[in-house]
Amino acid sequence: MEDFLPAIQPTFPDARMLKSRLFHSTHLAVIETSFLTLKECACDQFHFLIPLRQAPVVRMENKLHTLKKMSVFPCNPMQPHKVEDTGITDFEAVILYVEKTLLQMVAKELFGHKNLELKNSRFVLSPELRGLICSFIQECGAKQPGCSLMLETLSVQVATLLLRESHHNLSLSSFQPHEYRDEKCIAKAIEYITDNYQSKMSLFDLADEIHYSPYHLLRLFKRHTGRTPFEFLLDLKIEKAKNMLQSTNCTMTQICDACGFSGLSYFSQTFKKKTGLSPTQFKSQCSDISNPSHFF
Repeated sequence: MEDFLPAIQPTFPDARMLKSRLFHSTHLAVIETSFLTLKECACDQFHFLIPLRQAPVVRMENKLHTLKKMSVFPCNPMQPHKVEDTGITDFEAVILYVEKTLLQMVAKELFGHKNLELKNSRFVLSPELRGLICSFIQECGAKQPGCSLMLETLSVQVATLLLRESHHNLSLSSFQPHEYRDEKCIAKAIEYITDNYQSKMSLFDLADEIHYSPYHLLRLFKRHTGRTPFEFLLDLKIEKAKNMLQSTNCTMTQICDACGFSGLSYFSQTFKKKTGLSPTQFKSQCSDISNPSHFF
């Protein structure tokens, strides 16, 4: 397994940090340390400081951040920061170094973008995150068969939880889960059909409009509506024709053209197949119902 430690060692503010307890995999390093340096430092990976006892004050971009015990303070890659000299005598902390590409990959999966920027605001160390860190440390020490796979799995879980619990520039509003995006696209397809039912339309036209493949659109449309796009379009045309037959004095040819049917014969056949009546019979029936005196 490729070691992540050599990638972050050069960024340690002091070589004495190597005397701390180090646990590392390909993408994640956990350092348990009681060593506190007052030097300014920066790292080209994402890292998180978790004070376990006395919490330091960190200066970052000319702003002071007062940390709290059992909280997590995030730092972005190459973001300079410095611990202020506040006379701390009982320091103990866990520092997480997360490979930049791993956190960006998880951000892409969760939020649709990998241009992640963490906000420098602390958040509470949750029992879930603490448990994952402990499991990572234990797995590093045990070195059982399958250790590499376990550590990589835990690394992804840690990265995922860090993004769930931290504050950053990405949000769910910038990325919709597939199911929600599918619903939005089907709604857009229905809107397009409703607005253009009078025009000649193909499955490829509809697929191009919502940027889905014809096959994917067909499958999703049937799943969401119970009908194919063609069946939905045909039902819509029939409803429009029924409304015109009920409420206008238009000729059959005019109704046929207005509802987007390709010919009068096709219109009559389709209408009867869908309603059980010919357009003429349907119009006559509507006239009888709208004139109650006919029944008395």
